[in-house]
Amino acid sequence: MPRIDLFSYGDVSPEQSPAAFYRELEEQVVLGDQLGYHGVWVTEHHFRMRGEVPDPLTLFARLSGVTSRIRLGTSIVCAPFYHPIRLAEQALLVDTLSGGRLDLGVGTGIANEEFATVWGFERADAPGRAREIVEILRQAIDDGVVDFEGEFYSFRDVEISPPAGRPARDLLWTAAGRNAVSLAREHGLRLMIPRPLPLAERLRINAEYRDAVPGGEVIHLRSGLVAPTRQQARERAVEFLREYAAIYLRTDWRGGPDSASFDDIAEKLSFAVGTASEVADRIWEWTAQFGGTEQTAIQFQGPHVAHAHVLESIELFAEQLPQLQADAARTSVPWVDRGIPARALPSELAPYTDRLAEPDVSVERVGIRSETAGVLS
Repeated sequence: MPRIDLFSYGDVSPEQSPAAFYRELEEQVVLGDQLGYHGVWVTEHHFRMRGEVPDPLTLFARLSGVTSRIRLGTSIVCAPFYHPIRLAEQALLVDTLSGGRLDLGVGTGIANEEFATVWGFERADAPGRAREIVEILRQAIDDGVVDFEGEFYSFRDVEISPPAGRPARDLLWTAAGRNAVSLAREHGLRLMIPRPLPLAERLRINAEYRDAVPGGEVIHLRSGLVAPTRQQARERAVEFLREYAAIYLRTDWRGGPDSASFDDIAEKLSFAVGTASEVADRIWEWTAQFGGTEQTAIQFQGPHVAHAHVLESIELFAEQLPQLQADAARTSVPWVDRGIPARALPSELAPYTDRLAEPDVSVERVGIRSETAGVLS
C-alpha cells in the first residue's frame, strides 16, 4: 500500500501574486498535516520559469513551525546552483528544526545556458557537479565532516553543524535523470519519478532502479482533482489540464469536461480526476502498474484551480487515506537530537582587570583555521 503525499509545482493562477500563493500553500500543507497525509513535495524554480518557489528549504523552515507530522520534500533542489557546504548546512538546519522531517530530493535541474551563466558554471558540467554534491552531502550527513577532492569541488576537514540526526540514505532522494540510477546504486538512495515523463519511460526507469537498488523506494509525482461529484471534478480540472497539455504535450487541446479526449489527456499527464473513491482507484491501478510503488504525491493545486477547490480536494481525499495507507511501510529512521563537542576556549587568558581591551575577533583569536573553510574550485 502506498504512502500518500501532497505535491506543489509552485504554479500561480492568472493575476495571483506569489505572496498569495505562499499563504494558500501554507494553508493547504497545514490541512494536509492535520488530515494525515504522509508528506508534501515542492519544486524549485527560478527567473522566468513556471513555479514561484526559488528556495524550497527556506519555505520549509517556515512550514516546519506550523506543522507537526507531515514530511517536507524538495522535488528537487537544483544542486549545481548551490555551494555544497552551504546546502548541507541549510538542509540540516531545516531537518533539525522539523525534528527529522526533511526529504532532500537532489538533482541537476534545468541547467540551461542562462542558469549556468548566472551561477557561474559550464552547462555541460552540471551533471558532474550534481554527482559530486551528492557525495559531499553524504559525507556531511553520515560523517559530520567533509573531506573531498573532486573535479569541481575541493574541501578539507570541514566540520558540519548542526549534526545530522539520521543517515544520508534516509534523508536524500535522487530524481530520475541521466545520473539517477547510478547515484541511487552507489549511495542506496530512493528514487523520484517526475510527472510529465511518458509511461514507457517511467516503466523503464522504475524497472532499472528496482534491479539496481533491491529494497529501494520509489515515489511517483502525479496530479489530480477531487470533488463531491465526478462532473464537478472534471469541470474544475479542465483549464488545469488545458494549460498543462500546452506545456508538457505541446498540444492545443480544446476539449471540454465531457469530451472524448479528456481522459486521454489526463492519462498522458498522470492526472486523476473524479470523486475521492475514483481517484483512489486510479492510485491503486498506478501502484500495481509500477510493482507496488511505495509513495505517491498528488498535485491538487495548479493553474486555474480555486484555492477553495484545492482545500476541498485535500479534505475529501483524506477519507481514502486510512485504506490507502493502512499497511504502508513507514521506513523513516527516527531522528536523534545529537549534541556537539564543547568548543575550545582561548588557551591564553589575561588576568581580569577593569581596564579590559576591546574584544579581539580576529580569525586567529576565535579559533577558526582558514584552511578548514574549504576551497571552491
